[in-house]
Amino acid sequence: MNLENEIFYALAQQTADHILVTALDGTILYVNPAFETVTGYTANEVLGKTPQILKSGKHEPSFYEEMWQTILSGHTFRGVTINKKKDGSLYYEEKTVAPVKNASGKITHLISTGREVTERVEAEQALARRVDELSTESRAAMNRREREVGLATQVAQEIASATNLHDLYQRVVAQVQEQFGYYYTQLLRYDDSLDTLTLVVGYGDIGQKMLEMNHSMPMGVGLIGRAAKLKRSVLQPDVATDHNWQSNPLLPQTKSELAVPIRLRDQVLGVLDVQSDQLGGVDYNDQLLLEGLCGQIAVAIESTTLRQEMEGRLRELSMLQRQMSREGWNQYKKKEQAGYRFDFSGLQKLNGSPDQAASQNGNASKSEAQQSVQKSLEIRGERIGSFGVEADPERPLTQEEREIIDAVAQELAEALEAARLFEQTQIALSEQERLASELETVAKVSTAASTILEVDELLQSVVDLAKSSFDLYHVHIYLLNKAGTKLMLGAGAGNIGRLMNLEGREIGLSEDSIVARAARSRKGVLENNVRRTVDFLPHPLLPDTKAEMALPMLVGGKLIGVMDLQSDREDFFTEEDLNVQNTLAAQIAVAVENANQYAAQVQTAVKLREVDQLKSEFLASMSHELRTPLNSIIGFADVLLEGLDGDLNERMEEDVRLIRESGNHLKGLIGDILDMSKIEAGRMDLRYEEIDMVQFTNDLVATASSLAQEKNLYLHLDIDESMSTIQADRTRLRQVMWNIVGNAIKFTEKGGITINVQPKRTHLLCSVRDTGIGIKEEHVGVVFEQFRQIDGGLNRSAGGTGLGMPITKKLVELHGGEIWIESVYGQGSTFFFTIPYEPPKAQPKPAEPVASTA
Repeated sequence: MNLENEIFYALAQQTADHILVTALDGTILYVNPAFETVTGYTANEVLGKTPQILKSGKHEPSFYEEMWQTILSGHTFRGVTINKKKDGSLYYEEKTVAPVKNASGKITHLISTGREVTERVEAEQALARRVDELSTESRAAMNRREREVGLATQVAQEIASATNLHDLYQRVVAQVQEQFGYYYTQLLRYDDSLDTLTLVVGYGDIGQKMLEMNHSMPMGVGLIGRAAKLKRSVLQPDVATDHNWQSNPLLPQTKSELAVPIRLRDQVLGVLDVQSDQLGGVDYNDQLLLEGLCGQIAVAIESTTLRQEMEGRLRELSMLQRQMSREGWNQYKKKEQAGYRFDFSGLQKLNGSPDQAASQNGNASKSEAQQSVQKSLEIRGERIGSFGVEADPERPLTQEEREIIDAVAQELAEALEAARLFEQTQIALSEQERLASELETVAKVSTAASTILEVDELLQSVVDLAKSSFDLYHVHIYLLNKAGTKLMLGAGAGNIGRLMNLEGREIGLSEDSIVARAARSRKGVLENNVRRTVDFLPHPLLPDTKAEMALPMLVGGKLIGVMDLQSDREDFFTEEDLNVQNTLAAQIAVAVENANQYAAQVQTAVKLREVDQLKSEFLASMSHELRTPLNSIIGFADVLLEGLDGDLNERMEEDVRLIRESGNHLKGLIGDILDMSKIEAGRMDLRYEEIDMVQFTNDLVATASSLAQEKNLYLHLDIDESMSTIQADRTRLRQVMWNIVGNAIKFTEKGGITINVQPKRTHLLCSVRDTGIGIKEEHVGVVFEQFRQIDGGLNRSAGGTGLGMPITKKLVELHGGEIWIESVYGQGSTFFFTIPYEPPKAQPKPAEPVASTA
């Protein structure tokens, strides 16, 4: 046996598939161990025999004929066969039978490979049986559901036809009981005043007895009370197992119960309760069905309630319309002729009441009167007049003519009502247009007032505009004095008003005056005939005043003054004018108050600026005065330390060194205060020069390196050596860089600091990144606030005034740049700032030179 055959033989021996090799006549030549395991036959028992020993008799002869035709035609057969093992048991095999051909293409052997799939086939068969069973159950459930939905639809249709709530409740209970065959059905309505569910309809005689007993259920008690409280259905298939179930002696056969709340949105309207005399007589299907039905019941209850309310309101509206028609015609009759008469002599006016007018006919004889026809003119049941026709005695009216007269009377009544309503509408529209015009004028005056912040100018503008806009004789505005005892004239319209203002006109709050009365009562006063008004206060410059209206100007209950309107026509003002002008007076009061507050704020701002200027000047002066003796102290300390005045012992030298260091520290603090005062006073003058940033930053790093080395920190500079120069104040830019780098060194205990300078299109972007303690997000804004430090306690580790970073921010902004921080608490911070290549166009105004630090 060559190597290739050995490999194939090993594969056949070890594979889990059954392998069977036969001659062309079917004689078995080889079987593998897997075949022996599945069939129970050994190789010796089957060699020389045919595969018929495996036939189960479960296949028709045609199955084998088709299989042999496929194989002998040179094709491979694939399929599932039912075979019989040695012990007689059957198994399913998924097999493949392929012909083996020699070099000339002639079939010499057959190879069958297979695998037992009994478990899979049986599982598929079980699944198919289960699918059939589920399909049958589903069809049954759908049929049952279809019947239930049909019944529910019928019930819903009955409910929808209810005319009132009681009829609706009765239909619900009757339909549910009769259609679904429950033992008992009842409907209880929720009474929110008593927090109780009260029976409104129960089925049959039992329900009537329970209704007579005023049957009710407190909220939360029993199935019904629980369903209402929980706002969901409560189902109990066996009430005997529910300790909270409330039994009823009138319903001894109850075995199961379902309570379904009738809800509209989140409001419980009642509960539909059904009971069965069978265990499990109500189930989840009943719950689903009745929940859907109760949703429809809730909508029907709301619809019926709304319909009843609408009908009641329609009745009220009809009565109101009748009353309006009656009152409208009564008013109309007072100012119009009673009626008209038309005959061959023409149209004549009739005086008196409608009945008297109808009977006026001085020449009518008794026989003629008997031929007259009188018809009442009615609108919505209200009589508004009469319509009469006098017939020719020689030709009496026919029935058809009388019917025409009836129709004409009805049409005439409708036409008269329409004409009256049209006339009233026109009057109302005209009045509305007048009010709209006045309101528009009020808006214009208010708008003009709101744009003026000087009180005298504001008041004069308002009175002049109000006089011209409202066609008034004169307009005054009086303001209450600070003592609250007098009303001082603030402005008057036109030249007369200015003259009255110059004479200092005032009105005491207790005087007899329409203006004072409005101020005292805090209500508008309207007098349309001032000659008959006791407290009218005339003025010789206003001799033609006939009507006056005074309106208090109030802001939050506080009296600001009074607006006084005068007309040279009696009965000029109306109640609507009073309402409109009250609005204007209130808005003017607000405008006056705003103007007063604005003036007070302006004065306060001026004083604050003066105080701030004095503070800055004081700080600058004091800083200069402090520096002179301080520089002397530092200088003499240096002299002592250099030994020019003699040698110092070790303790003396340490004391003098502390004096020098404290002096330098105080000098730096004074410098910061002086810088901040100059910046705030706008006296910081930047001296621009061309700066080589490469040299500049290297010098800075060289200076700061010693401080970093003292704390074992690295100090790294990242800059492009070919970077161009910029225009900036060298001293202030160095101050910015030193403040940021110095802070980074101060608050970093391990790691180091990286300085990065990057050229951008219009500016340099500089950043200083440290590996220090970092800054919490809520404290980032504090960094640039004056006299503030994040570690603000008495025992803080880092000193300083809290001015270094605010000064840095101001100096960057004076250069036209920006500064910001990115920080992660516990990991470090990065300060970024930008400096433009060129100075900003708006240069700071020249200021005095920066004080010397020498």
